[in-house]
Amino acid sequence: MRVSGLLGDRDGDRDPDVAPPTVASARSGERSPYIDALRALAILRVYLLHTLWLTWLPLAFPAMPVMFALAGYLTAVSLDRGAPLRVVGSRLRRLLPPLWALAAVAVPLMVLVGWRPSLLDAAWWVAPLRNPPSSEWGGPFSLGLWYIRAYLWLVLLSPLLWWAFRRWPVGALLTLSAFAVLFASPLVDLQMNPVTDVFWSTAAYGTCWLVGYARHTGLLDRVPLRWYALGVGGLAIGAMMWLAERGEDDRLGAMMWGWAVVLLLMRARPRLDWLTQVPWLARLIRMVNARAVTIYVWHLPVLYAASGLLTLTGLYVGKAAILGVGTVLLVAVVLALGWVEDLAARRRPSLLPPS
Repeated sequence: MRVSGLLGDRDGDRDPDVAPPTVASARSGERSPYIDALRALAILRVYLLHTLWLTWLPLAFPAMPVMFALAGYLTAVSLDRGAPLRVVGSRLRRLLPPLWALAAVAVPLMVLVGWRPSLLDAAWWVAPLRNPPSSEWGGPFSLGLWYIRAYLWLVLLSPLLWWAFRRWPVGALLTLSAFAVLFASPLVDLQMNPVTDVFWSTAAYGTCWLVGYARHTGLLDRVPLRWYALGVGGLAIGAMMWLAERGEDDRLGAMMWGWAVVLLLMRARPRLDWLTQVPWLARLIRMVNARAVTIYVWHLPVLYAASGLLTLTGLYVGKAAILGVGTVLLVAVVLALGWVEDLAARRRPSLLPPS
């Protein structure tokens, strides 16, 4: 089971990483501490899972389904305001430059140690419509990039998904989720390859994306709370029973559990105003959101580097050491390259994002 930890006022030009909780506040430009906090928490969970490998973390908080649901919600906010092509362009502008910064380091390093990529191999690092390839030595650079590829496909499809959702909201949700269940079920047991992986992730995480649409349009709020709770509870119980029978790595069970958590979180609308009264915490959440893609694409290479460094120096004393050294290295990388996200967001580059 691959579990881990992404990602405008006029026509999507406002910072798409934060968005208000209601349509009314969306028009006023108000920030949502809840959305910001969920995204920061998801990124932190990704990092902790890949550092400490605590098997209960994906069940406690399935970060990737949550991230795709948040992205779908934020995209719906933008699509509801402006031209679809402009929204797609804005999203691509925010997503791809941090990946290119990683590629500018990773590809030359892999070539130096013997990798001989074709032009097509290199092209996937520029436009990751499939997972960017790597050498065996450089595997950590590409290991987590399936998320960028899945996100890219959903961004490109978002105008079509928005069009379908606005006309047949329940039908669109059920159709996409049915394909995901079919692909992961024993009836099909879709074997993963670069093509089938695109279909699977688009259906599975696209369902979360559409739940984000449903949050923005108010569809989730129109379902009576009693029936909503029964539906989400039934889905969660079914997922737990399936995972108990098939094991925690089963794709179908993990996907259903992720949907249940996403449905719960996307219906909730806590204000969390108290977060703004804790300056250091509010600042941390804002910084993580402003550097989210950089943190994601670099966290695995950094953690592998930390492990290798500790082993080489004889200082490896367990996962806690990797967490400490890895965090220091990741902060250094984010300080060195995070400004790329400022340029992508059309902000003035800085070591630390503006408060």
